[in-house]
Amino acid sequence: MRATNRLLGQRKLMKTKWSKLLILTGIFLPNLSNVATATEGGGTSKALGVDTVMAGVMPPPGLRLTNFLARYDSSHTLDGSGNDRANLSNFDLAVTAETLRFQYVWPAVNLLGANIETRVGFNAVSDVKVDFDVKTPLGRLHKNDSQTNFGDALFAPALFGWHSKQFHQTFGPEFFLPSGKFDKTRLANTGRGYFSMGPSYWFTWFPIKEVEVSGALIYLFNFENSETNYTSGNELSFDYNLGYSVTAAWQIGASGYLYKQITDDEQNGRVVGDGNRGQAVAVGPFLRYHPSKNFGIVLKWQHEEAVKNRTSGERIFLQFAAQLF
Repeated sequence: MRATNRLLGQRKLMKTKWSKLLILTGIFLPNLSNVATATEGGGTSKALGVDTVMAGVMPPPGLRLTNFLARYDSSHTLDGSGNDRANLSNFDLAVTAETLRFQYVWPAVNLLGANIETRVGFNAVSDVKVDFDVKTPLGRLHKNDSQTNFGDALFAPALFGWHSKQFHQTFGPEFFLPSGKFDKTRLANTGRGYFSMGPSYWFTWFPIKEVEVSGALIYLFNFENSETNYTSGNELSFDYNLGYSVTAAWQIGASGYLYKQITDDEQNGRVVGDGNRGQAVAVGPFLRYHPSKNFGIVLKWQHEEAVKNRTSGERIFLQFAAQLF
């Protein structure tokens, strides 16, 4: 009887350790609302690497639509030292997403010399697939999950844009709304499950006619995920672009982003691990075709380096913008 009770106790202990390991593994897997992947799940509400080309140039009065088609692939999920996580192997993450952004610049509205823009964006559809092996006390376990659904939304009620011949800048708050699908029991999610907000600043500078330098800076405040009692740390990100116009319609250059988590992750009021602070640097080439002021297409690729507490991979964007009226 004692031997039987001891065996049952050992099995219960192993089951408990196994469950805790799977929970910890789940914490570090990306729950992506956009093409972007440390915050809870290693993701972020801001779509990194999107606001690059002509970032600070506000559209003309009226309504503009920008469509972002994105693909993200990763075969590594890294710890706080930038190494592959010890208990994971054969990691594979693939995300395909389409995001729509509507920008309305109010005609004949001016405040302190600035034009006023209202911006609304939403992730129309995301397809997320994650696959990996995890080492447990009972041996190696294979885990996978996938989900296709809509994602989170963006709302910027009033952005202020100042413009001159060589320098353009836009400033205002952005709000990220948890409209996407989130389930704390799943490894793959298309929504973040919490609100985020932050002041944003975009600029574009033409030092000479053929050269463009653009950037987009945001400091993101994250609110608690009520389903998990997890609060992701505040984040700072900077999208950038350096372009050269070969002709009036064709531009080539490099774009990417710098990302750094500023404060620790917390769950139930306690710091998660070492704070789980993520960071990443991305860079890659782009090609832009803009035959008129009312239409343009951009193709860009971004490779991630210097990654900590996040997945490390490659992004491809195909985006086009059109002035609707």
